[in-house]
Amino acid sequence: MVPVAIMLGALIGGILVVASWDDIVKWLDNLLPQINEKLAGIVKHKAKLFSSVKDQVLSLVHKLYYKENGKFYEQTTTREIDESQVPDWAKAELGEEETDVTDRYKEELQLEI
Repeated sequence: MVPVAIMLGALIGGILVVASWDDIVKWLDNLLPQINEKLAGIVKHKAKLFSSVKDQVLSLVHKLYYKENGKFYEQTTTREIDESQVPDWAKAELGEEETDVTDRYKEELQLEI
């Protein structure tokens, strides 16, 4: 009895889908552009949010705030300097592209990072 009811329901459902196929296609044609528009808006919003968060994180990375002996300090980690302030060994290692000189600075300053 149950298999007959399932088959009868599938048959009726199939007939309804075939009978209203044009309406289903029109509905999907109207729905898909709306979905694409909404997704584009979401992606644009997420990109703007990510850009904002990225800028805030980068500003935190480049500035360090701390309090010592009751006084507040701001330490910036990036600044533009004159070429004469750059050590000769760094000039030799640095080119136009980014180069990680952390190990060399640790040696020069005798630091452990």
